[in-house]
Amino acid sequence: MARLFTPDGKYEADPATVNALARSLGLTLRHLPLPRDPQTAALLARPELDPAQQAQLLQYLDASLGQAVQAPVGAGRDLVAFHADLPELPRLRQQFAQVHTHTDHEVRYILAGTGYFGVVRADGSQVLLEAGPGDYLEVPAGTEHWFALGPDPGLKALRLFSREKQWVADYTGRQADPALLGLLQAGTDSH
Repeated sequence: MARLFTPDGKYEADPATVNALARSLGLTLRHLPLPRDPQTAALLARPELDPAQQAQLLQYLDASLGQAVQAPVGAGRDLVAFHADLPELPRLRQQFAQVHTHTDHEVRYILAGTGYFGVVRADGSQVLLEAGPGDYLEVPAGTEHWFALGPDPGLKALRLFSREKQWVADYTGRQADPALLGLLQAGTDSH
C-alpha cells in the first residue's frame, strides 16, 4: 500500500488519507490486488523476464484484471523489470531522478518491488509517493515529477500509454528535493 513522505521525514500511510493527498496533487491512485495464481506469482518472483515471459505475464494480467488496468486511450503498454544486475541501472537511476514532465499521462501498475514518485507541488515544494505491489498510479500529462528506485532496485511494473508508445521526458531544470533523495538512500523502511 502506498505511503506519502514529506521532506522532513514524516509520512502518511492511511490509505484513505494517502488517496486524498494524491488527488490534491492531481494524481489518481488505486490499489488493485495482484492476481494470485501460481503462474503469475512465479513470473513475478523472477528477477528478469525474457520477451516470451513478459508476453505470458501480460496474458495472465489481462485474464485476471480485465479492463481495470487498460491504457486510458490505448496506444500501448509494456512491462519494465529493474534488478540489481541490470547493466544500465546506474544511468537509469540518474535519468529518472531528474525532474521532468511528459506530454502523455504516466500510468503504472506496480507488480513487484517498490517505486518512488517525487511530485512537485504548485508552490514548488515536493513530496514522495511510495508505490508498491498492487498500486496503480496515474500522473497527468504536464505534472512535474521524478522517479526513483529504492536501495533494493527490484521492481516490475506495467506501463500504460495513452497517446505515445513511450514517455519522452521534458526536463524542467528543477532539482529533486535533496531531503527526499536522502530518505531513499537511508531506506524508507526505517520510518
